Amino acid sequence: MNWSRSCKSVGTLTLGVAAMFMPVAALAATHIVQPGQSIQAAVDAAAPNDTVLVMPGDYTETHGNQIAVRITKSLKLYAKSKLPDTKVRLLPGAGNIHGIVVEPVNPGVDPDVSNVRVKGFTVEGFSKNGIWLRYVDRYKIEGNESVNNLENGIWPTLSANGLVKKNLSYGSEDAALWIEASENVRVIGNELHSSPTGLEVTISTNIKMVKNNIHNNTVGVGLYHPTAAGLPAIPPYTQYGDWTLTANNIHDNNFVNTAPPGSMSAALPAGIGVLVLGVDRVTMKRNTVTGNGSVGIGALDWCLGVADGPFDCSVNPPEVADTVPDNNRYIANTVTGNGGDIGPGFPAVFAGDFLALGGTGNCFNANVTTIPPLFPLEPKCG
Repeated sequence: MNWSRSCKSVGTLTLGVAAMFMPVAALAATHIVQPGQSIQAAVDAAAPNDTVLVMPGDYTETHGNQIAVRITKSLKLYAKSKLPDTKVRLLPGAGNIHGIVVEPVNPGVDPDVSNVRVKGFTVEGFSKNGIWLRYVDRYKIEGNESVNNLENGIWPTLSANGLVKKNLSYGSEDAALWIEASENVRVIGNELHSSPTGLEVTISTNIKMVKNNIHNNTVGVGLYHPTAAGLPAIPPYTQYGDWTLTANNIHDNNFVNTAPPGSMSAALPAGIGVLVLGVDRVTMKRNTVTGNGSVGIGALDWCLGVADGPFDCSVNPPEVADTVPDNNRYIANTVTGNGGDIGPGFPAVFAGDFLALGGTGNCFNANVTTIPPLFPLEPKCG
Protein backbone atom coordinates (compact mmCIF):
# COMPACT_ATOMS: atom_id res chain seq x y z
CA MET A 1 0.00 0.00 0.00
CA ASN A 2 1.14 3.53 -0.76
CA TRP A 3 1.17 4.98 2.79
CA SER A 4 1.77 8.57 1.74
CA ARG A 5 -1.18 8.55 -0.65
CA SER A 6 -3.44 6.87 1.94
CA CYS A 7 -2.52 9.39 4.63
CA LYS A 8 -3.15 12.28 2.27
CA SER A 9 -6.66 10.98 1.48
CA VAL A 10 -7.52 10.54 5.14
CA GLY A 11 -6.22 14.02 5.92
CA THR A 12 -8.31 15.56 3.15
CA LEU A 13 -11.43 13.77 4.39
CA THR A 14 -10.79 14.97 7.94
CA LEU A 15 -10.38 18.58 6.82
CA GLY A 16 -13.52 18.37 4.73
CA VAL A 17 -15.60 17.09 7.67
CA ALA A 18 -14.16 19.75 9.95
CA ALA A 19 -14.98 22.47 7.45
CA MET A 20 -18.67 21.49 7.59
CA PHE A 21 -18.82 22.56 11.22
CA MET A 22 -16.77 25.80 10.97
CA PRO A 23 -18.69 29.08 11.46
CA VAL A 24 -19.35 30.91 8.19
CA ALA A 25 -18.04 34.49 8.08
CA ALA A 26 -20.61 37.13 7.27
CA LEU A 27 -20.52 38.17 3.63
CA ALA A 28 -19.72 41.81 2.91
CA ALA A 29 -22.77 43.80 1.87
CA THR A 30 -23.24 46.58 -0.69
CA HIS A 31 -25.23 49.65 0.29
CA ILE A 32 -26.69 51.69 -2.60
CA VAL A 33 -27.08 55.47 -2.26
CA GLN A 34 -29.38 57.33 -4.65
CA PRO A 35 -29.56 61.11 -5.27
CA GLY A 36 -31.41 62.78 -2.42
CA GLN A 37 -30.15 60.24 0.11
CA SER A 38 -27.28 60.66 2.59
CA ILE A 39 -23.87 59.15 1.84
CA GLN A 40 -22.94 59.57 5.50
CA ALA A 41 -26.00 57.62 6.63
CA ALA A 42 -25.00 54.72 4.38
CA VAL A 43 -21.41 54.83 5.67
CA ASP A 44 -22.68 54.76 9.26
CA ALA A 45 -24.99 51.81 8.52
CA ALA A 46 -22.28 49.78 6.79
CA ALA A 47 -20.36 47.08 8.64
CA PRO A 48 -16.57 46.88 8.35
CA ASN A 49 -15.47 45.67 4.90
CA ASP A 50 -18.80 46.54 3.29
CA THR A 51 -19.13 48.60 0.10
CA VAL A 52 -21.07 51.85 -0.21
CA LEU A 53 -21.94 52.46 -3.86
CA VAL A 54 -23.17 55.95 -4.75
CA MET A 55 -25.20 56.55 -7.90
CA PRO A 56 -24.54 59.54 -10.22
CA GLY A 57 -25.81 62.94 -9.11
CA ASP A 58 -25.05 65.84 -6.77
CA TYR A 59 -24.94 65.16 -3.02
CA THR A 60 -25.05 67.60 -0.12
CA GLU A 61 -25.06 66.36 3.45
CA THR A 62 -27.49 68.03 5.88
CA HIS A 63 -26.12 66.82 9.24
CA GLY A 64 -24.24 70.09 9.83
CA ASN A 65 -20.90 68.55 10.83
CA GLN A 66 -17.56 69.95 9.68
CA ILE A 67 -16.88 66.75 7.70
CA ALA A 68 -19.38 65.96 4.96
CA VAL A 69 -18.53 62.23 4.81
CA ARG A 70 -16.45 60.68 7.61
CA ILE A 71 -15.18 57.08 7.39
CA THR A 72 -13.95 55.43 10.60
CA LYS A 73 -13.85 51.73 9.57
CA SER A 74 -12.58 49.44 6.83
CA LEU A 75 -14.78 50.32 3.87
CA LYS A 76 -15.02 50.65 0.12
CA LEU A 77 -16.65 53.94 -0.88
CA TYR A 78 -17.29 53.81 -4.61
CA ALA A 79 -18.93 56.29 -6.94
CA LYS A 80 -20.69 54.85 -9.96
CA SER A 81 -19.21 57.55 -12.14
CA LYS A 82 -17.66 57.68 -15.56
CA LEU A 83 -15.51 60.78 -15.50
CA PRO A 84 -15.41 63.35 -16.89
CA ASP A 85 -19.04 63.22 -18.02
CA THR A 86 -20.97 61.13 -15.50
CA LYS A 87 -20.20 62.33 -11.97
CA VAL A 88 -20.98 61.66 -8.34
CA ARG A 89 -20.39 65.14 -6.98
CA LEU A 90 -20.05 65.91 -3.26
CA LEU A 91 -20.73 69.57 -2.46
CA PRO A 92 -20.58 71.44 0.86
CA GLY A 93 -23.67 71.47 3.02
CA ALA A 94 -24.23 73.84 5.93
CA GLY A 95 -21.25 73.62 8.31
CA ASN A 96 -19.17 71.33 6.06
CA ILE A 97 -15.56 72.48 5.58
CA HIS A 98 -14.00 69.11 4.64
CA GLY A 99 -15.26 66.73 1.96
CA ILE A 100 -14.32 63.07 2.61
CA VAL A 101 -12.23 62.29 5.70
CA VAL A 102 -10.90 58.87 6.73
CA GLU A 103 -9.74 58.64 10.36
CA PRO A 104 -10.32 56.65 13.58
CA VAL A 105 -13.19 57.63 15.85
CA ASN A 106 -10.59 59.07 18.23
CA PRO A 107 -7.68 60.12 15.99
CA GLY A 108 -4.29 59.48 17.52
CA VAL A 109 -5.80 57.33 20.31
CA ASP A 110 -7.65 54.50 18.59
CA PRO A 111 -5.86 52.05 16.25
CA ASP A 112 -5.41 53.17 12.66
CA VAL A 113 -8.23 52.61 10.23
CA SER A 114 -7.17 49.96 7.71
CA ASN A 115 -8.20 48.80 4.26
CA VAL A 116 -10.10 51.78 2.90
CA ARG A 117 -10.74 52.60 -0.74
CA VAL A 118 -12.29 55.80 -2.12
CA LYS A 119 -12.93 55.77 -5.84
CA GLY A 120 -14.63 57.86 -8.49
CA PHE A 121 -15.87 60.94 -6.57
CA THR A 122 -15.85 64.59 -7.54
CA VAL A 123 -15.33 66.55 -4.31
CA GLU A 124 -15.82 70.23 -4.94
CA GLY A 125 -15.83 73.60 -3.24
CA PHE A 126 -14.91 72.87 0.38
CA SER A 127 -13.14 75.62 2.31
CA LYS A 128 -10.55 73.22 3.78
CA ASN A 129 -9.68 69.77 2.40
CA GLY A 130 -11.20 67.68 -0.36
CA ILE A 131 -10.09 64.13 0.54
CA TRP A 132 -8.13 63.87 3.81
CA LEU A 133 -6.73 60.74 5.43
CA ARG A 134 -5.02 60.55 8.81
CA TYR A 135 -4.02 57.49 10.82
CA VAL A 136 -4.86 55.12 7.99
CA ASP A 137 -3.01 51.93 7.04
CA ARG A 138 -3.46 50.31 3.61
CA TYR A 139 -5.56 52.60 1.48
CA LYS A 140 -6.36 53.40 -2.15
CA ILE A 141 -7.48 56.83 -3.36
CA GLU A 142 -8.20 56.26 -7.02
CA GLY A 143 -9.92 57.98 -9.92
CA ASN A 144 -11.29 60.95 -7.97
CA GLU A 145 -11.54 64.66 -8.77
CA SER A 146 -10.73 67.36 -6.22
CA VAL A 147 -11.96 70.71 -7.48
CA ASN A 148 -11.42 74.06 -5.74
CA ASN A 149 -11.01 72.68 -2.23
CA LEU A 150 -9.19 75.61 -0.77
CA GLU A 151 -6.67 74.15 1.68
CA ASN A 152 -5.50 70.87 0.14
CA GLY A 153 -7.07 68.80 -2.58
CA ILE A 154 -5.96 65.30 -1.55
CA TRP A 155 -4.02 64.97 1.71
CA PRO A 156 -2.87 61.63 3.15
CA THR A 157 -1.08 62.35 6.42
CA LEU A 158 0.11 60.19 9.34
CA SER A 159 -0.66 57.17 7.18
CA ALA A 160 1.10 54.23 5.52
CA ASN A 161 1.00 51.71 2.70
CA GLY A 162 -1.09 53.72 0.29
CA LEU A 163 -1.86 54.12 -3.38
CA VAL A 164 -2.92 57.49 -4.83
CA LYS A 165 -3.67 56.80 -8.47
CA LYS A 166 -5.26 58.50 -11.48
CA ASN A 167 -6.81 61.39 -9.57
CA LEU A 168 -7.35 64.91 -10.88
CA SER A 169 -6.79 67.71 -8.37
CA TYR A 170 -6.71 71.46 -8.90
CA GLY A 171 -7.69 74.82 -7.46
CA SER A 172 -6.25 74.56 -3.93
CA GLU A 173 -4.50 77.36 -2.03
CA ASP A 174 -1.83 75.05 -0.59
CA ALA A 175 -1.23 71.75 -2.42
CA ALA A 176 -3.23 69.85 -5.00
CA LEU A 177 -1.80 66.65 -3.47
CA TRP A 178 0.23 66.56 -0.25
CA ILE A 179 1.85 63.42 1.16
CA GLU A 180 2.80 64.25 4.76
CA ALA A 181 4.20 62.20 7.67
CA SER A 182 3.64 59.00 5.72
CA GLU A 183 5.53 55.92 4.57
CA ASN A 184 5.33 53.47 1.69
CA VAL A 185 3.09 55.47 -0.64
CA ARG A 186 2.82 55.16 -4.43
CA VAL A 187 1.64 58.24 -6.33
CA ILE A 188 0.86 57.16 -9.88
CA GLY A 189 -0.74 58.76 -12.93
CA ASN A 190 -2.34 61.79 -11.28
CA GLU A 191 -2.97 65.17 -12.91
CA LEU A 192 -2.25 68.09 -10.57
CA HIS A 193 -2.53 71.75 -11.48
CA SER A 194 -3.53 75.33 -10.61
CA SER A 195 -2.25 75.33 -7.00
CA PRO A 196 0.74 76.85 -5.17
CA THR A 197 2.30 73.37 -5.07
CA GLY A 198 1.08 70.62 -7.37
CA LEU A 199 2.62 67.61 -5.59
CA GLU A 200 4.10 68.20 -2.13
CA VAL A 201 5.98 65.73 0.08
CA THR A 202 7.19 66.37 3.65
CA ILE A 203 8.57 64.22 6.51
CA SER A 204 7.84 60.94 4.75
CA THR A 205 9.84 57.86 3.75
CA ASN A 206 9.74 55.55 0.75
CA ILE A 207 7.54 57.62 -1.54
CA LYS A 208 7.39 56.63 -5.22
CA MET A 209 5.97 59.15 -7.70
CA VAL A 210 5.50 57.78 -11.23
CA LYS A 211 3.97 59.10 -14.48
CA ASN A 212 2.15 62.07 -12.99
CA ASN A 213 1.20 65.09 -15.12
CA ILE A 214 2.02 68.18 -13.05
CA HIS A 215 1.48 71.56 -14.67
CA ASN A 216 0.40 75.17 -14.24
CA ASN A 217 1.22 75.37 -10.54
CA THR A 218 3.45 77.90 -8.78
CA VAL A 219 5.83 75.03 -7.94
CA GLY A 220 5.18 71.77 -9.74
CA VAL A 221 6.75 69.32 -7.27
CA GLY A 222 7.73 70.56 -3.82
CA LEU A 223 9.96 68.23 -1.79
CA TYR A 224 10.17 70.23 1.38
CA HIS A 225 12.19 70.28 4.61
CA PRO A 226 10.35 69.12 7.78
CA THR A 227 9.90 72.73 8.86
CA ALA A 228 7.33 73.14 6.08
CA ALA A 229 5.06 70.52 7.66
CA GLY A 230 4.19 72.49 10.76
CA LEU A 231 4.56 69.43 13.02
CA PRO A 232 6.81 69.25 16.12
CA ALA A 233 10.42 68.12 15.61
CA ILE A 234 10.05 64.82 17.46
CA PRO A 235 10.10 61.29 16.01
CA PRO A 236 8.58 60.35 13.62
CA TYR A 237 8.31 63.94 12.44
CA THR A 238 12.02 64.20 11.70
CA GLN A 239 12.27 61.27 9.28
CA TYR A 240 12.37 61.96 5.58
CA GLY A 241 13.97 60.81 2.35
CA ASP A 242 14.03 57.94 -0.12
CA TRP A 243 11.73 59.76 -2.49
CA THR A 244 11.76 58.67 -6.13
CA LEU A 245 10.32 60.55 -9.10
CA THR A 246 10.23 58.51 -12.30
CA ALA A 247 8.84 59.39 -15.75
CA ASN A 248 6.76 62.37 -14.58
CA ASN A 249 5.80 65.23 -16.91
CA ILE A 250 6.44 68.46 -15.00
CA HIS A 251 5.76 71.43 -17.22
CA ASP A 252 4.63 75.05 -17.45
CA ASN A 253 4.46 75.68 -13.71
CA ASN A 254 4.13 79.47 -13.87
CA PHE A 255 0.88 79.87 -11.93
CA VAL A 256 0.46 83.10 -9.96
CA ASN A 257 0.68 82.19 -6.28
CA THR A 258 -2.77 82.26 -4.62
CA ALA A 259 -1.74 81.09 -1.13
CA PRO A 260 -2.97 83.15 1.83
CA PRO A 261 -0.49 85.87 2.86
CA GLY A 262 1.85 84.89 5.70
CA SER A 263 1.89 81.18 4.91
CA MET A 264 4.96 79.24 3.76
CA SER A 265 3.23 78.56 0.48
CA ALA A 266 2.75 82.28 -0.13
CA ALA A 267 6.54 82.75 -0.13
CA LEU A 268 7.08 80.35 -3.05
CA PRO A 269 8.21 82.10 -6.23
CA ALA A 270 6.43 81.16 -9.43
CA GLY A 271 8.01 79.23 -12.27
CA ILE A 272 9.69 76.25 -10.58
CA GLY A 273 9.31 72.74 -11.90
CA VAL A 274 10.80 70.76 -9.00
CA LEU A 275 12.01 72.31 -5.74
CA VAL A 276 14.23 70.06 -3.62
CA LEU A 277 14.26 72.27 -0.55
CA GLY A 278 16.63 71.05 2.15
CA VAL A 279 15.88 67.32 1.84
CA ASP A 280 18.08 64.27 1.25
CA ARG A 281 18.04 61.03 -0.76
CA VAL A 282 15.82 62.10 -3.63
CA THR A 283 16.20 60.24 -6.92
CA MET A 284 14.87 61.74 -10.16
CA LYS A 285 15.01 59.49 -13.24
CA ARG A 286 13.61 59.88 -16.75
CA ASN A 287 11.40 62.87 -15.97
CA THR A 288 10.53 65.60 -18.46
CA VAL A 289 10.80 69.07 -16.94
CA THR A 290 10.11 71.89 -19.36
CA GLY A 291 8.50 75.30 -19.77
CA ASN A 292 8.97 76.37 -16.14
CA GLY A 293 9.72 80.09 -16.25
CA SER A 294 12.23 80.41 -13.41
CA VAL A 295 14.04 77.08 -13.03
CA GLY A 296 13.43 73.48 -14.04
CA ILE A 297 14.94 71.71 -11.03
CA GLY A 298 16.21 73.62 -8.01
CA ALA A 299 18.05 71.96 -5.10
CA LEU A 300 18.45 74.53 -2.34
CA ASP A 301 19.19 75.01 1.32
CA TRP A 302 16.00 75.59 3.30
CA CYS A 303 17.69 78.63 4.87
CA LEU A 304 17.79 80.67 1.69
CA GLY A 305 19.18 83.80 3.32
CA VAL A 306 16.04 85.74 2.46
CA ALA A 307 15.36 88.55 4.92
CA ASP A 308 12.27 87.85 7.01
CA GLY A 309 9.71 85.31 5.88
CA PRO A 310 9.60 81.55 6.55
CA PHE A 311 13.02 80.81 4.98
CA ASP A 312 14.99 83.25 7.15
CA CYS A 313 16.49 80.84 9.67
CA SER A 314 17.89 83.62 11.82
CA VAL A 315 14.31 84.67 12.51
CA ASN A 316 12.57 81.28 12.17
CA PRO A 317 14.90 78.50 13.39
CA PRO A 318 14.25 75.27 11.46
CA GLU A 319 12.52 72.35 13.15
CA VAL A 320 15.37 70.04 12.04
CA ALA A 321 18.95 71.38 12.03
CA ASP A 322 20.05 69.80 8.74
CA THR A 323 18.70 72.17 6.08
CA VAL A 324 20.89 71.40 3.04
CA PRO A 325 20.03 68.92 0.26
CA ASP A 326 22.44 65.95 0.36
CA ASN A 327 22.86 62.69 -1.58
CA ASN A 328 20.32 63.46 -4.27
CA ARG A 329 20.55 61.82 -7.72
CA TYR A 330 19.45 63.26 -11.06
CA ILE A 331 19.68 60.66 -13.83
CA ALA A 332 18.52 60.69 -17.48
CA ASN A 333 16.03 63.53 -17.11
CA THR A 334 15.09 65.85 -19.98
CA VAL A 335 15.26 69.34 -18.51
CA THR A 336 14.96 71.89 -21.30
CA GLY A 337 13.36 75.22 -22.09
CA ASN A 338 13.21 76.48 -18.51
CA GLY A 339 14.12 79.92 -17.15
CA GLY A 340 12.65 81.98 -19.97
CA ASP A 341 9.83 83.71 -18.07
CA ILE A 342 11.11 84.52 -14.59
CA GLY A 343 8.49 84.78 -11.86
CA PRO A 344 8.28 87.69 -9.39
CA GLY A 345 10.86 87.46 -6.61
CA PHE A 346 13.11 84.95 -8.38
CA PRO A 347 16.73 86.13 -8.89
CA ALA A 348 17.37 86.33 -12.63
CA VAL A 349 20.96 85.15 -12.21
CA PHE A 350 19.72 81.73 -11.06
CA ALA A 351 17.21 81.15 -13.86
CA GLY A 352 17.67 78.08 -16.08
CA ASP A 353 17.27 74.33 -16.21
CA PHE A 354 19.17 73.26 -13.07
CA LEU A 355 20.01 75.20 -9.93
CA ALA A 356 21.97 73.48 -7.15
CA LEU A 357 23.07 75.50 -4.11
CA GLY A 358 24.49 73.73 -1.07
CA GLY A 359 24.73 70.12 -0.01
CA THR A 360 27.14 67.26 -0.66
CA GLY A 361 26.97 63.91 -2.44
CA ASN A 362 24.57 65.14 -5.11
CA CYS A 363 25.13 63.73 -8.59
CA PHE A 364 24.07 64.59 -12.13
CA ASN A 365 24.33 62.01 -14.88
CA ALA A 366 23.03 61.50 -18.45
CA ASN A 367 20.54 64.40 -18.32
CA VAL A 368 19.53 66.38 -21.40
CA THR A 369 19.60 70.14 -20.73
CA THR A 370 19.49 73.36 -22.71
CA ILE A 371 21.69 75.16 -20.19
CA PRO A 372 24.25 73.30 -18.02
CA PRO A 373 23.83 73.61 -14.24
CA LEU A 374 25.05 76.96 -12.97
CA PHE A 375 26.84 75.22 -10.11
CA PRO A 376 28.08 71.77 -11.25
CA LEU A 377 27.15 68.66 -9.31
CA GLU A 378 29.11 65.45 -9.04
CA PRO A 379 29.49 64.10 -12.59
CA LYS A 380 28.49 60.49 -12.03
CA CYS A 381 25.90 58.68 -9.97
CA GLY A 382 26.98 55.41 -8.39
